[in-house]
Amino acid sequence: MIKQEPIPELRLVLLLAMLIAVLSSVPYLYGLAITPPGYSFLGLTHNIDDAAVYLSWMRQAADGHFFIRNLFTNERQTVLPFNVFFLLLGNFGRIAHIPLVWVYHICRVALGICLVAAAWKFSRLFLEEKRDRLIFVAILGVSSGFGWLMAYNPQARSIDLWQPEAITFLSVYLNPLFLVGQILMIGAFYWLLMAERDGQTRHAIYAGVALLLLGNIHSYDVVTVAFVWIAYIITSAIAARKLPLRTIKLSIIAALVGVPSIAYQFYVYSANSVYRARANSPAPSAELYWFFSGYGLVLAGAIVGMMLSVRDRRRSASNFPLFLIAWSIIGFAIPYIPIAQQRKLIMGLHIPLCILCAYALGIFVRKGGWIRTLAVVLFVAATIPSNILFLSQDMELLSRADTAPRYAPFMSRYELAAMHWLHENTKVEDTILAPPTFALFVPAMIGRQVYYGHWSETPNYAAKRNEWADVSLALSEGELLSGDLDGLSIKYLVHYKALKPINLPPELVKVFENRQVLIYRYMSTRSNR
Repeated sequence: MIKQEPIPELRLVLLLAMLIAVLSSVPYLYGLAITPPGYSFLGLTHNIDDAAVYLSWMRQAADGHFFIRNLFTNERQTVLPFNVFFLLLGNFGRIAHIPLVWVYHICRVALGICLVAAAWKFSRLFLEEKRDRLIFVAILGVSSGFGWLMAYNPQARSIDLWQPEAITFLSVYLNPLFLVGQILMIGAFYWLLMAERDGQTRHAIYAGVALLLLGNIHSYDVVTVAFVWIAYIITSAIAARKLPLRTIKLSIIAALVGVPSIAYQFYVYSANSVYRARANSPAPSAELYWFFSGYGLVLAGAIVGMMLSVRDRRRSASNFPLFLIAWSIIGFAIPYIPIAQQRKLIMGLHIPLCILCAYALGIFVRKGGWIRTLAVVLFVAATIPSNILFLSQDMELLSRADTAPRYAPFMSRYELAAMHWLHENTKVEDTILAPPTFALFVPAMIGRQVYYGHWSETPNYAAKRNEWADVSLALSEGELLSGDLDGLSIKYLVHYKALKPINLPPELVKVFENRQVLIYRYMSTRSNR
């Protein structure tokens, strides 16, 4: 039996987790501190286009919707998905009367702490010594790879420089969806391993519930769980020279509990062309050597840990070390299966690598005195620089009122006033054509749909953004003709006064104006969607 959690150790783990969460929040505090007069910080620093999508889902939930529409397009959508995680966040914001971006960050910090605690709990299956588990927590919370050594090279694609789902600290920094996904992955694996060890059906059901939630909240991770667990069963069977029939039976029970959410996602994928286009937008994995670079010293330590765990397994009846090895190897392979958004499948790999690395470091420090302890401290410190670089680059961009990629982190009081007017005076079905950052945040802030807004959420995004650019240029040059906007099926057009629109066609009726923003209602002779 697994012993009850040692409370002093758990307190130390939670303290480390809180420290990690606080450090990950520094760029947001910096953004607040440098916000120019007359502007508001949007509360986002990196990949804010993806965060805007999550906020749009929360906005719809806060507005009373159960199913999620893609508000970054005005194309017709039939069968709609839902996401229980963002339903909870949106309704929490509505009930507590808290701005949704605050809810987003409260959740990010809370789930960051929970992820570290859950990973520590999971590590107790493999690491017997308290010292080893604390080393694991430290490595998991702060480590990155060799990306900082090649940051001068713009062609470098080391994943610790740009792929936050691959690195735990960057996940805590940026994305509560990544955090809840990894917590559920850990839960599924934990209860599957418990079911294998104890043979209890209830443990298989617990694993199935984790898979059920995971399939709804972040479906890609179910692929990782399935591939890793199948690989583990196969390697266990080979090692034992017999088929683990009881484990297979319990695994089938877990799969049956979890399959409804995945089945519904496939149903939505087959019936909703907009959802299908989003899922098929390309997000390829980097070359394998960039994955190796992105994990750096942790990967080197994990390889040593694999060899040591195989050696030590001969003295133990447990198959658990095989599980970590299976997850580590399969984790590098599945991001190359032939699906469009394959790079998302790297998520979670950092966890087994850190456990194996901590196992190796624990053995190293066990055989020596303070010099070896110091060497381990220096080892952990040497894994930090890429994370520091990542945050410092984001803060430097914030100081220039920019983010990666390309969207402004601040909105003026005039832009926010225009956003408020749209919220109060438009209908849910009205389509808005606006400049890029404004268009990105219309779904997130006010729950209205835009003609274009997000590189993967908007079908044919590049072409539609070019259409907006053509319209904006034609307005400023007096070349927008009557009927030119009919094919876009828009109801409102947002335009910045700096571009000085002239010779407007009669269909454009000004309905809002302040010192920076103009809003026109498009009175087309054709019916708008």
